[in-house]
Amino acid sequence: MARSTNTLSKTFVWILLAFLIVGLAGFGAINFGGRMNSVGTVGDKEISVNDYARALQNQMNAASAQFGSQISFQQAQMFGIQQQALSRLVVEKTLEHEADGLGISAGDETVRDKLMTIRAFQGVDGSFDRTAYTFALQNAGLSETDFEKQLRDEAARELIQQAIATGVKMPSAFADYAIKYILEERDIALLELDESDLPTPIGEPTEDQLKSYYDENIDLFSLPESKSITYVILTPDMMVETIPVEDSDLLALYEKNIDTYKKPERRLVERLNFLDYEDAQRAAQRLQSGEVDFEGLVSERGLTLGDIDLGDVTLEELSDEGETVFALSSGEITAPFKTDLGGAIYRVNGILNAQETPFDEVKEDLKRGFSLDRAQRLIEAEQTRLDDLLAAGATLEELANESDMRLETTIYYDGVENDISAYAAFRSAAAGLQETDFPAIIRLADGGILAMRLEEILPTRPEDFMQVRDNVQELWRDSVLRDALDTLGKETFSRAEAGENLVDLGSKFKTLTSLKRNGTTSDASPLVIARAFELDKGTFGQVDGVDSVYVIQLLGISDGDSTTEEARSIEDAFASQLDQGLASDLFQIFVSQVQQSAGVSLNEQALNAVHTNFQ
Repeated sequence: MARSTNTLSKTFVWILLAFLIVGLAGFGAINFGGRMNSVGTVGDKEISVNDYARALQNQMNAASAQFGSQISFQQAQMFGIQQQALSRLVVEKTLEHEADGLGISAGDETVRDKLMTIRAFQGVDGSFDRTAYTFALQNAGLSETDFEKQLRDEAARELIQQAIATGVKMPSAFADYAIKYILEERDIALLELDESDLPTPIGEPTEDQLKSYYDENIDLFSLPESKSITYVILTPDMMVETIPVEDSDLLALYEKNIDTYKKPERRLVERLNFLDYEDAQRAAQRLQSGEVDFEGLVSERGLTLGDIDLGDVTLEELSDEGETVFALSSGEITAPFKTDLGGAIYRVNGILNAQETPFDEVKEDLKRGFSLDRAQRLIEAEQTRLDDLLAAGATLEELANESDMRLETTIYYDGVENDISAYAAFRSAAAGLQETDFPAIIRLADGGILAMRLEEILPTRPEDFMQVRDNVQELWRDSVLRDALDTLGKETFSRAEAGENLVDLGSKFKTLTSLKRNGTTSDASPLVIARAFELDKGTFGQVDGVDSVYVIQLLGISDGDSTTEEARSIEDAFASQLDQGLASDLFQIFVSQVQQSAGVSLNEQALNAVHTNFQ
């Protein structure tokens, strides 16, 4: 057991060293040589080309991790990553220049403490490992002196940064005023007016009204520049009904996938492993005594339930432990098992009964799947012959005559919705189709094939009135309704301002109290709440909704309750945000002043040389 543990420890150390080497990738690995030793200076502090190359590489790696794929230098330039890397280095050198001027330097003890906290330099027992430290720096192309100087400079920068930012507080009066603004509450009277409140119903439009609306808003009913396309297509769905299928073929397919249709009894299981069987026994005793629950044991090991979840397993998959685990009820925990790797405890989270789907229930699905597969194979075999016909000069019409392909025409533009445009391969090919292009076979995602020809380019043009009449009528009605509600809202608004009670001007009246500036309620839209916080007490406002209009009156303004836990939480978060913002502003001002005094210069030739190396 000791030998196994020792092997595991060495393996763990090598893994940590590998991570360190990746993290330090570029240290000393990029050397541009020649006279271009730096990309710029701040005072007497140089920004070396290697420092900039490492910083840029690290920024690109971080962005790649965020996006989930490796980004190119061209993409990095689009996001301004090279500027971010350079700006960070300029700030660092600014602080180092100021540290020298102030005589600030980190002592050996500070550097030592920093080294001790770098986990990649620690052994399995958590103590500093000199061998790991030396090995990692050698592979990264760094000397111990260079690396420790970087730690010393970093510590000096942190001292200056902390001296500027620590203890910075925004005056409390500003925060108090802002919190009062945030917590302020308002009471309103709200009258909703909709179509049922109109004095005259909208009614049905005449043909002349519809045609006038169509002519006045012709852009709403026009098609963009389009392509008239002729194409031939053959898909598996077109051939399914013609494929002969024998029951023996379906039975063979059923048996081949029998695990899908006959599933044995399974258990949802979690397994918590221990390096020693004795550790597992002690854990089991603590569970029995109630000292800790299963989740507590998992948490003590620095794990989550997801880390120990085995999913749904069969009796055979659990091997020797299967009989014991399958004898438990849901929620029960086994006694410790002795394993080759130490000990283990299992918990059953659920029981999945055996399932069997008879052949007759899935026969039709099997038949369709079998037919589609056979059709795809036939189409794949047919494609070579069709390619040869097109190469010999055959037209799409001849292809349709010589095969099962179907001849169709369509109008294509970006955003059109029809059966053929549902294929991504068609949309991609149609978007780039030119009149001089010769038809070629294109594979479709469902195993089908097509070929197309551009007939003509159609300019922007109105759709025929009769084809879009229903849409015209719908938009006409929406427009007339909005205008009528707006007129009604203005009339009601004027009557309320003239002294009439809002409650007497419509049936859908309500009073809302304690509305919060950033709050929500099912009784009013966010637009209504926002308008309420723009009004003075006693005044009126109008808000347009989707199919209604609202007239509101502000009844009262009150301070929110600042003693609640939520209010205190908001106040603390806001005050902290103000303090951080002030500290950040002061730091930026300080850096700017130091740079103006010290002088900043950049070597564009050296920068371009580094960028070229990344391309």
